[in-house]
Amino acid sequence: MAKIFKNFMYNSTYQIIAIIIPLITSPYLARVLGPENLGIEGYVVSVSQIFYTIGMIGLTNYATREIAYVREDEYQRSKVFWEMIAARVIVFAATLAVYLIIINNTPYRIYFMIQIVWLFAMFFDASWFFAGMEIFGVTVARNLVVRLLTIISIFAFVKKESDLFLYIALCAVSQIVGTLSIFPQLRKHIVGVGIKDLKVKQHFLPSIKVFLPQVASVLYLQVDKVMIEALVDDVRQVAYYTKAEQLIKAPLALITAVSTVMMPRIANEFARDNEKRIADYLSGSLTFLMFMAWPVAFGMAGIAGTMIPWFLGDGYLPTAMAMMILAPIIIAIAASSLSANQYLLATNQTRIMTISYTASAILNLIVNACLIPKYGFVGAAIGTIAAEYTVFVSQYYVMDKQIQIIPAFLKCLKYALYSAIMFGIIMIIGNKMQPTVITTCIQIVVGASVYLLLLFMTKDTFFFYAIRKVMNRS
Repeated sequence: MAKIFKNFMYNSTYQIIAIIIPLITSPYLARVLGPENLGIEGYVVSVSQIFYTIGMIGLTNYATREIAYVREDEYQRSKVFWEMIAARVIVFAATLAVYLIIINNTPYRIYFMIQIVWLFAMFFDASWFFAGMEIFGVTVARNLVVRLLTIISIFAFVKKESDLFLYIALCAVSQIVGTLSIFPQLRKHIVGVGIKDLKVKQHFLPSIKVFLPQVASVLYLQVDKVMIEALVDDVRQVAYYTKAEQLIKAPLALITAVSTVMMPRIANEFARDNEKRIADYLSGSLTFLMFMAWPVAFGMAGIAGTMIPWFLGDGYLPTAMAMMILAPIIIAIAASSLSANQYLLATNQTRIMTISYTASAILNLIVNACLIPKYGFVGAAIGTIAAEYTVFVSQYYVMDKQIQIIPAFLKCLKYALYSAIMFGIIMIIGNKMQPTVITTCIQIVVGASVYLLLLFMTKDTFFFYAIRKVMNRS
């Protein structure tokens, strides 16, 4: 447990920084580049992300799991590493060829060209190896340095609306710097393996099984921005939706950091056939996820109206509505990070993931096609809600038959009640005060205080357990 806590703290520290940095750069970029340019940037990034996810055919999560299975054996983990690198070379070459053909006639070709640097960096990032080894300090330190350099570069060089190309280039270059910087650390953990000993082909079919749920999920995680651009004659709506999604999902990175840490641990326990330990880990993880997710979801919805005017400016007021609609996805994503990443992937049940994500993707496409032409980004937000909850419900229905997870989830509904009370109070504050940074800060402080007070008054077991853990570490 000590190693899990240490790794979680590593990831949590990074995720906190990752949340803070957009809070610094987003107001600046929103005003300097404007809604139209940020809409273009959101579209380009979404299309690039689709190419990355499809092109990788599931190699990232698959490789993390495979390293976790054999991490105690130096030769075997080295063999898996080099096989994964060889596989990435193959899939990157194929992806790049298709990418160049597709972007040739797009009006945003110049921006897509610079994204090739980003694609290369993503395809050859070796963070998956350290995740499988449960060594998170290396990647966290790397990511922190890269993000800090990026934020300095943005303020130093992005000065006007015409700097959109420069902004996209800075993000791409920072990604490649981060990718290259981590490779020297690999020498401590891997050894050379003869080319004749590498069996690259054997990984493609298992990887595709991991990939199928990912390609389905990317359809509703990224295609919404693409459909807004295609179905609505106003690229600014992509910016409204993208900014709302970024703000809503920012705290999710911290909440779901536990899944990043737990997946290789559960995969390792699965390889040892230790079912009881897996059940214990999942129960504790779910309590933590819901303990955090419910107040964050209600809180983000509660502060949206007072935050957007001062944070992004009056040109982004529709973003507040999108945030309030999207806020419930925090619950669904947090819960499904456990079912998908911690359990189904770790225990090699990718078929269930594929079915749930495919059903969700189809539903999302149908809802988007029906609602986006009339309601724009609001229709896309509704489609995302429908998709995320379809994943959540379907995966928990299946998982409950194996490990009885629903009773544990129902016990966590008390956090929903506490959060609803908190929401009512911060909404009253928002309605009575002007939308300023002071108002938002008051809402956050009062909301957090109310939630913590309710936990204290009801003598919540997990709350006091967390306090004891923190006190023992101090």
